[in-house]
Amino acid sequence: MIAIVVSRADEASVCIGNELLSVATWKELDANAYSSKDRLLFFIDDMHIYHDNIDMEIMKLGKPEAVIFASRHSSASKRRTLSVHPVGNFGAAEFGGKEREIVPSSPRLMLGALRLLREKSEKMDYDVCYEVTHHGPYLTTPSFFIETGSTEREWNDRDACRVIAETIMEMSEAGRAAVGVGGGHYAPRFTDIALRREVAFGHMIADYRLDEMDEDMIRKAIRATPDARYAYFHGKKGLKYKKIFEDEGIECIAK
Repeated sequence: MIAIVVSRADEASVCIGNELLSVATWKELDANAYSSKDRLLFFIDDMHIYHDNIDMEIMKLGKPEAVIFASRHSSASKRRTLSVHPVGNFGAAEFGGKEREIVPSSPRLMLGALRLLREKSEKMDYDVCYEVTHHGPYLTTPSFFIETGSTEREWNDRDACRVIAETIMEMSEAGRAAVGVGGGHYAPRFTDIALRREVAFGHMIADYRLDEMDEDMIRKAIRATPDARYAYFHGKKGLKYKKIFEDEGIECIAK
């Protein structure tokens, strides 16, 4: 079962939630939960990034294989995006979660979602991309965020939210799991590799986080990327951690 979390405090999440309710037939379980085949739709009143251990609440209704958070994305650049990203903090917990704790990722399901987002938005004016690992909440079930951004226009764009809703309902696992090291927040190199070569990225560490990484955090990123076989390096800055990956039996590829 895959659980989808919709936050009533997030207008894009609400819009996606409404589209989810319209694209499938749901059975009402209670005031906040609905089921449709192998999907569970779970509504909360607060912001998802601060709602730690939500998987424990969901388990009262069934054990999820993964938890997907429907969300808005915000940025100063106002870039129009449909994106997916893993969850956690390599450093301080500035926006939910726990300091220096990352959540198990779902790389193969995340790649399945990325591919569908690109396919379904082909004629729309949106960039489809990964974002690197960031923010909360903290939980122990494999998870990722799927988002539309970066302004109120996109948060309330029903066509974009419908694309996300359909993606959530149709996505399936794909690719070979990998960790990404280096590059910018929107992970353009990793997005390109994923879509062209069927590489399923789990945790991704941007250049701006590399200085706060250490051996312990690198090993956490590997272990929180289930079945990781590869580490892709974008740029030279992260190569100082290459031996840690090799010691864990990970094949390193510099791009």
